[in-house]
Amino acid sequence: MDNPHLNLMISEEEISSLVKKLAEQISLDYEGKELILICILKGAFMFLADLIRHLRIPVKIDFVRLASYGSGMKSSGLVEITKDIETPIEGKDVLIIEDIVDSGRTLQFLKERLALSKPRSVKVCALLDKKARREVTIEADYLGKEIEDVFVVGYGIDFDEGYRNLPEIFYVTSPEQEKEKG
Repeated sequence: MDNPHLNLMISEEEISSLVKKLAEQISLDYEGKELILICILKGAFMFLADLIRHLRIPVKIDFVRLASYGSGMKSSGLVEITKDIETPIEGKDVLIIEDIVDSGRTLQFLKERLALSKPRSVKVCALLDKKARREVTIEADYLGKEIEDVFVVGYGIDFDEGYRNLPEIFYVTSPEQEKEKG
């Protein structure tokens, strides 16, 4: 997409509020337990960084990088691990940290893969959810906000590796779409 137009969707203040509420609930639910956070790279790194600053419980952190090959803005549905976790999770409570739940295939794959290591529990914390795009049955146990079926960038979420550094979340429209609004 050449010269995309960025439209503010979620402000820094709203993101901060969502993250704090999620951290409060997670802290309550996992009080007295050993929690391992597994961040899905690269999109969820900013969310994870802000989330852990607000948690009131001890946590361990690990990272996984998954690739779902396809063209442009659509996944092929085939998921491959390009960086696996290094922390043993057997008998532990695991919370996957994800930026956005879309088709659900990546999360389903990761939950099934992690279950092979026999953790006590595996749950999902996602900042955003695009239920309209769901292809498999999976839900976030902790969710910041449901959004409509639009392409978003910012706050760690990229388009062609760009826009991750933006402190807000924007939905993207093309110059053609902007002319139609016009």
